[in-house]
Amino acid sequence: MSPKPTIRARQTHRVCQDFPCDFIAESAFSLPQPPSSTDPNASFVKQPFANATPKSALKRVVKWAIIAVVLLFLGLTLRRAYLDLQMHRDQLDISKMALSWIVFGGAVYVVGMLPASQAWLQTLGAFQQKVPFWTGMQAYFLGHLGKYIPGKAMVIVLRVSRLREIGVEVKPTIVSVFVETLTSVSTGAILGCALLLCQSPRPPDWMLWNAILCIPCAFLFLVPHTFRWVLGVLAKSRVGRMPLGVSEAFTWKLMLQNCLWMALGWCLHGTASWLVLMGLQPDGSLWSVQAWTVCTAAALLGAVVGFASMIPGGAIVRELVITWLLTSLVPQPIALAAAVVFRILGLACELVLILGLSLIQSRPAR
Repeated sequence: MSPKPTIRARQTHRVCQDFPCDFIAESAFSLPQPPSSTDPNASFVKQPFANATPKSALKRVVKWAIIAVVLLFLGLTLRRAYLDLQMHRDQLDISKMALSWIVFGGAVYVVGMLPASQAWLQTLGAFQQKVPFWTGMQAYFLGHLGKYIPGKAMVIVLRVSRLREIGVEVKPTIVSVFVETLTSVSTGAILGCALLLCQSPRPPDWMLWNAILCIPCAFLFLVPHTFRWVLGVLAKSRVGRMPLGVSEAFTWKLMLQNCLWMALGWCLHGTASWLVLMGLQPDGSLWSVQAWTVCTAAALLGAVVGFASMIPGGAIVRELVITWLLTSLVPQPIALAAAVVFRILGLACELVLILGLSLIQSRPAR
């Protein structure tokens, strides 16, 4: 007569009935059961299968592979920027540069990255996902490194993998990344085109017409109905329905708040580029609202066009747009140097933020 299965074994049997492999349910009865934690005479001894499993080992390998890929493309980006800077070194007078303006620009750039992170955390909260502030900040800026990898899909991978560690659902996180990206790019495109229309001297007609046509197209990605329609299409596909509350979260209030956060961040990024340019040419000629307008439009449109190019980090494309627009203020060598310095400065600020947030996360709780 076989022994009567324990309560735990019967529960395992009921759960495993949903699986197509019957041997899983059968083997549950033969596995050694750990002693109960409520038994004072029982001593728990770790079983061999409690150690690292092939699945956990594979996760560890994938994690380090992702880190290696990110570091590789970061190194290539820095190398490209350094070579561009060296190429035009002879055309710049380093002794006349004001490094204090460049450092100040870096500080403004760091502050300028914070509004977009708040918009993303706000979107996750609207999706009913509870994310601790510092963990969310770390996940956000860690995802920034993914834009330097071809395809930009690594942005999603890095943020999702970090938030999964604290139990945040995958689908809402993926949707939040798309919302943050599209809102940021659309807001930047609208603001950049609006500033371009206000420039003096007047830009070429073809650029003005492109800017006018770009504004309504970008506005479509700021309308809540657009995201609801996309979610409805996804619900009929293999992706399936999103958790309750995601579709209802898209309101005019949420989108307006996100747009305001993004606009603030873009204005600060434009200010940072203006300060960098003044650091490269500190003769006082750039201390004007017109110079700030041109620098901000260059920074915004350079980032938007670089994103649309799908090139890692928008390399080359971003620098070409910024250089072309800044030549209305400074000679071309200085404009190109400003574009390259601004890229290096932005990458350095992102790395500093990630390192700082990692140190905050590693501190033991008091």
